[in-house]
Amino acid sequence: MSDQPDNPAGQAAGPPADFRALLAPLRAEIDQLDARLLDLLQQRARAAIELGRIKKRSSLPIMDLTREREVVTRLAQKSGPGEGLGTEAVIGVFTEIIKACRAAQAPTKVAFLGPAGTFSHAAALQQFGRLAQLIPCDDLAEAFRAAEAGEADFALAPFENTTEGIVGQTLDLMTATDLRVQATLNLPVRLSLMSVHGELPRIRSVSSHPQALAQCRNWLALNMPGVELRPAVSTAAGATMALSDESTAVIGHPSLSSFYNLTVMSGDLQDFKHNQTCFFILSRDDGLPTGRDRTLAWFAAPHSSGSLYNCLQPLATAGVNLTRLHSRPNPGQPWEYLFFLELEGHFQDEKVIAAIAALKAETEKCRVLGSYTAPEEPAETSAKVQSAPLF
Repeated sequence: MSDQPDNPAGQAAGPPADFRALLAPLRAEIDQLDARLLDLLQQRARAAIELGRIKKRSSLPIMDLTREREVVTRLAQKSGPGEGLGTEAVIGVFTEIIKACRAAQAPTKVAFLGPAGTFSHAAALQQFGRLAQLIPCDDLAEAFRAAEAGEADFALAPFENTTEGIVGQTLDLMTATDLRVQATLNLPVRLSLMSVHGELPRIRSVSSHPQALAQCRNWLALNMPGVELRPAVSTAAGATMALSDESTAVIGHPSLSSFYNLTVMSGDLQDFKHNQTCFFILSRDDGLPTGRDRTLAWFAAPHSSGSLYNCLQPLATAGVNLTRLHSRPNPGQPWEYLFFLELEGHFQDEKVIAAIAALKAETEKCRVLGSYTAPEEPAETSAKVQSAPLF
């Protein structure tokens, strides 16, 4: 007869009494710390709400991405090696705290290129959080209209990808809107291959947004030669195709798998490791000067020899650095073009005011689209603070 206590088959013995005695004071301490943390979080939220009231009375924008990034960066720098939370954990925790406090200041409505599961949806969630009211739109024009009409506080629009270049539709819409570029986001692209069944040999076609397909062209040529590529208006639309046809896979953000009950077959398909997309955050308010800003404007140059040089030369005379220049066809004038330029400085800076005035004197039309904080260098810093893909 065994001297051991009865222990029915399949049941693990509970922890010894002395072990439970060791846990009790630590659990009590954690409970007390949680109560203190909750109290401090409520204090922070109340301070944020009061700050929001002051901003509203002063007609200042609620969202201040520069300030938010400074807070997260400062706290991340305080987190050193050793026991406790590491730098990435500190960034993640305080990013979510800031989003929650921003939502407590005022409910935030964000229009984006939908439906749910697109990269724009993932980017909107990353920047504004789950407490924001996210408004999916059928196309970018609808997202612009929602923000223009006051149905949304912000519109999120992809502007440029590091491998595929400018998103022309966004620039075209910028010429006919009163919305202002208040901020930008540089976000890394991560792409996965998904299907209903998860069996690669059964796949005969791959569907996705054209830019997502283009960003995986080398991987597709190497791993799926001869497969049919089926462009879709969004990665979510590609997921719908995959649901209706088991021989079709979709390339998109991994979150599509949970939204559409798909199986991830392969991840990180993007041809370039450091592939990123810059998003515009548009609103009816201007961003505040920070001392490290850039200004976006567009102009129409006269259709004559040397006109573009004549438009840009005053910028050099004013001592303003031109950081980018893009052209788009002028839809109202065949074979004529509109030019989009980005300058160093805020549109309220005296040097930029003088440069824009000189530009306007040489152009047929010219309009400032807003000012925003220059992207951080290296790009990995931005990716750590707010890591999300696109489309």
